[in-house]
Amino acid sequence: MPLQRGFLKLGHWLCDYRWAVILLWLVAVAALKVVAPTWTEVAIDGDLKHLPAETTVVRATEISARAFPDDRASSQIVLVFSRPEKKLTLEDRQFAYRLGRRFEPANQKKNPKLPVVDVWTEKTPVVGSMLLSRTGQAVRVVIRLTNEFMATDNIRVLQQVEEAILAAQYEAPSGLEIGISGSATIGGDMLAAAAESVSSTHRTSILLVAIALLVIYRSPWLVLVPLLTIGCAASASIDLLALLAQWSQQHPDSWPVIRIFTTTKIFVIVLLFGAGTDYCLFLTARFREQRATGLLVRNSLAVAMQGVGIALVASALTTIVGLAMMGWADFGKFAHSGPAIAICLAVTLFACLSLVPALLATRLGSAISKNQKEVSANSSRSIWSWLAEAVLRRPGTILVCSLLLALPLARVGWSVGVTYDLLGELSGNRVSRRGTQLLRRYFPAGEIGPLIVLAQYPDGNLDTKDGEYRIAKLAKPLDDLPGVAQVRSLYQPMGDPPGSTSVFSAKGLMLLAAKGSPITKGAFVSQTGELAGKVTRLFLILTDEPFSAQAVQTCDEVEKVLDRLSSDVNSEWHGATFELLGPTAGIRDLEQVTTSDRRRIQYLVTGAVLLVILILLRKPLVCCYLIATVLLSYLVTMGITSLVFQTLRGEHYLGLNWKVPLFLFVILVAVGQDYNIYLVSRVIEEQRKRGAREGLRHAIIQTGGIITSCGIIMAGTFISMTTAQMNGMVELGFALSLGILLDTFVVRTILVPAFLALLISWRPSAN
Repeated sequence: MPLQRGFLKLGHWLCDYRWAVILLWLVAVAALKVVAPTWTEVAIDGDLKHLPAETTVVRATEISARAFPDDRASSQIVLVFSRPEKKLTLEDRQFAYRLGRRFEPANQKKNPKLPVVDVWTEKTPVVGSMLLSRTGQAVRVVIRLTNEFMATDNIRVLQQVEEAILAAQYEAPSGLEIGISGSATIGGDMLAAAAESVSSTHRTSILLVAIALLVIYRSPWLVLVPLLTIGCAASASIDLLALLAQWSQQHPDSWPVIRIFTTTKIFVIVLLFGAGTDYCLFLTARFREQRATGLLVRNSLAVAMQGVGIALVASALTTIVGLAMMGWADFGKFAHSGPAIAICLAVTLFACLSLVPALLATRLGSAISKNQKEVSANSSRSIWSWLAEAVLRRPGTILVCSLLLALPLARVGWSVGVTYDLLGELSGNRVSRRGTQLLRRYFPAGEIGPLIVLAQYPDGNLDTKDGEYRIAKLAKPLDDLPGVAQVRSLYQPMGDPPGSTSVFSAKGLMLLAAKGSPITKGAFVSQTGELAGKVTRLFLILTDEPFSAQAVQTCDEVEKVLDRLSSDVNSEWHGATFELLGPTAGIRDLEQVTTSDRRRIQYLVTGAVLLVILILLRKPLVCCYLIATVLLSYLVTMGITSLVFQTLRGEHYLGLNWKVPLFLFVILVAVGQDYNIYLVSRVIEEQRKRGAREGLRHAIIQTGGIITSCGIIMAGTFISMTTAQMNGMVELGFALSLGILLDTFVVRTILVPAFLALLISWRPSAN
């Protein structure tokens, strides 16, 4: 075949010019390191700001910016001060007030770059009285920020707030508890956890790969070949991505647009170390086979390239094409992450096809013995020989028994639920989890991030007495909904139900003053521009945390009420338009968009990978079966993963993290085909030489050890993700490791060989 002859010539050329190739790689890595920005300089984060333009929260953001241009707050940090056994003392409340004022823009002498809009304390007009709990045991200070709640800068902001609180501890009254919550705190904590996860995953991946290679090769010198190759590929690809991302930021109209995220680096690291090591092992294993026959290094290298070059390219292409299909997603984080990781894998493939042969052509490759006859003889009596005979003897029985065991787990995997609870993704020792638990003791959980209703009435006049009456008609049915603790509006700025406060009480007089305040009107009704008097805001404080499934259900009920009011000809709000803003609305939009994306990407990835292996193998029946096996492996993996974490977390288990099904599917379907391709291509090669039955037996024996080694290493790199600080990454790391092990020990070892053996018995000419 022309391609095989091309790889043969390439092997000879790489051997002859090995030092030039090695030098070029080192120069390229060093040059990229010099010119490329760091990953953190160009990485962007946040989930909600990558939603498509037609979603509710994006439309609401645009309307809010036009209607309330002076309100630049996008998230908040909430400081909670409490005493568990009694009411706060005057000294406690004065301390909370003084500490809060330190974060006001005018008082930020030490930290002038904190993106603070303003700070709400007990003495803030209108809202101040709402910051004290009903029991008097807790008080809040709200620091409102310009940052979106998942902005990368919130890591720095949260760190500085923590440092300021720690420095002020010596001033705090004895026994006063202080917690930090709020949407920006949760976002900053998540991003900090992601950054910590990148570091821990990187270290663990390198360690696990090095140990596995030492066990396989038993030669520290030979281990250097894959480690040096993957190290160069990882450094080059990460710097290349950072450089491309910087170019896209500087040239927003250019194509293609490259965006990278903090969590993208985790996938880059584990996939590069896993897949890159596999590619190195496949090539090195064939090189060792040729050396065992007595060939010189140059010829061994060329024949090895000829034998596995096409299989390596095809294996990498299934993963690259599969990841590239994520570019069709509507959710920006999916659409950019998949192609970015695919670029890194392409660089890794190029490194394995150029740098590995060049390194093997040096004295590092000479560490491989020229005489491995004893090893070859032992391999014929190994477990792989026994397995090959068993599969060839009873393929139908093996297939049926395997399916009977797999189908119940696959059924569980088919119906696994997912959760979008961002707070639940963090471990219990994170500052935002502790602060939120403290806040929930004394305040509605929805105080973390209110659900905001933006109501646009075409006739305007919402800042008049008639407008106030109309707003009251809107607030009442929302206040009556289960799951809504308070509705704050121009009619009831403090959120108390109508009629619950006597006008002759101190609180009633305060309420009257608040209603007549220009500050209140400016906060709840648009005052400038073309939308003056036409848009009002209602702040809904929910009883549940804003990221929870219960809060999303309440959001759905709110939307139903708004739709009914808008369509009812007898309603005061007939013809009005409503949009929803806030973390809960964003999470709901995220769920809708990513659910649609998941279905679309699953179809695209399956079709693209099937097309690649059809072009390579040209056996439609076999290719369809290979796809079916990895789909079954995916469902079984989902089922087992769900059962494991349900058992571990008990009543706290809400479902798998929403990212798990998509990334697990793409990686398993794409990467899982690597081993199938390597096996089936070797089967085809051996059957040409030895016949159908003997060729299959020999291929199973020859590929058994290397594919098992690759699978264990790949699973090891994925298991490094379980050292992450986020529950979603832990779940995904476990699921990917389990899925790869199933592909290695069940799909490749049992299901595929048994099916190929059945084809031989049914149609001897099929293979």
